[in-house]
Amino acid sequence: MLMARRSSVAGAVLSEINVTPFVDVVLVLLIIFMITAPMLMRAMDVSLPSASLRRDDTTERTVVTLDAQGRTFVNDKAVNFELLEEQLRQRVEVNNLRLAYLRADETLQYKEIIKLMDLMKRAGVDTVGLVYVYPEERVK
Repeated sequence: MLMARRSSVAGAVLSEINVTPFVDVVLVLLIIFMITAPMLMRAMDVSLPSASLRRDDTTERTVVTLDAQGRTFVNDKAVNFELLEEQLRQRVEVNNLRLAYLRADETLQYKEIIKLMDLMKRAGVDTVGLVYVYPEERVK
């Protein structure tokens, strides 16, 4: 009888499965996939086709500049900030230019740039593109 009891206890111990190593392996695989998945998307090599004719962009562009002193310019012409909305509205209505580029000095506060973008939207500009330079293009 003593022998039967030992075998049943031994059988009970052997029937329990330790899932801790399984969970560890699954978590390691999850981390590996989380790290490698974005790298695979960036490393995609796409060979783009080329066109035989170059499209010349002869349309007029609207570039609004806000310098470090708070002065505003439209296409390198100084414009009073109070008159800027009206001038942009005329460009939108007459030339149907609903795209404008905003070039702002990096030392400006965020609220000043948002104020100017809000003014551009009120004037009827649908899309505001932000102009920037890469560090190697920066004039020293």
